Amino acid sequence: MHNNKIVILGNTNLQYSWFVLTFKQGLKLNGHKVFEIDYRTTHVNAIRNKLTEIKPLCTFTHLTFHPIKPLDEMLDMFKTLRRKYGIKFVHVLADARHEPRYNGDISSSFDLALVSQLQNLQKFSNYWKIPTYFCPYSSLTYDSMVQPVPELSFDIPVFTGNPNAHADRSKFIKSLQKIMPIKIFITQSKNDLRHKTLELSASARCILGLCTGYDIDGYIDVRPFQFLGTGAFMIIRKFKGMDDIIPDDLYIPFYSYNEPYVVKELFEEWKDKNTIPIRRSAFDFIQRYHSSKVRMENVINTIEGKQDSVKALLGEL
Repeated sequence: MHNNKIVILGNTNLQYSWFVLTFKQGLKLNGHKVFEIDYRTTHVNAIRNKLTEIKPLCTFTHLTFHPIKPLDEMLDMFKTLRRKYGIKFVHVLADARHEPRYNGDISSSFDLALVSQLQNLQKFSNYWKIPTYFCPYSSLTYDSMVQPVPELSFDIPVFTGNPNAHADRSKFIKSLQKIMPIKIFITQSKNDLRHKTLELSASARCILGLCTGYDIDGYIDVRPFQFLGTGAFMIIRKFKGMDDIIPDDLYIPFYSYNEPYVVKELFEEWKDKNTIPIRRSAFDFIQRYHSSKVRMENVINTIEGKQDSVKALLGEL
């Protein structure tokens, strides 16, 4: 176990940020002391003062290149604190992008970057002039699955998230609703169930994995880690390169948003089958190799030079 001071500089005031939740939990489970600084609401000078006071081993941040704070000020601050106190700054880019928000040299301000895809890893590293590592999402860490609860035991497929966030997904969901009922829990609404993910995964007949970024090799969105890591039975639109990260016998795949009937047929095929074995296998695999505790242990070891990558691919496990 370690005992480093580490800062998460991000959406820490949000009720639910997967980046903050998984990084914070994983770091704490590895014995680190975690400090949170909310990027949006904290003035630049206050950020500087807090980092100077804490003097952490490293600072993880994911919002530097969003138009929230003056970019030049932030990069200059990171540069000064790196030089003066040896603080390592780590840029985290976890969304599905073919181009980063900033494609210039950031080597004077950042030590390395963590990116949740393989396809553009080298390209982004070339832009930024810093080591850039593949680091997919993780699951929150749990010791065991929970028992189903009656109020969440839906006999129709469940989708969680914003059904209108992506045009292709929105069109697919509307097409699917024309041929079968589905239950939708909208993120950040009154019926948001993210705080009951364990119970929903154990109880619902099926969770749908629907997102975007399917054309980017190695990119997988939050849901397979979030729900497979809590023992859900999932029908997932398969991501490019997903077989190198999550075995396909842990979920039921489909391949196109043009065929909603395929999802209906898959659900009908499986709805009366015993899904406990696949649920347990999914839970055990994700918790063993892709939990927040495991992911952050690998991240810190990579930052400290103890290993040459964040071990996430099946061939590395």
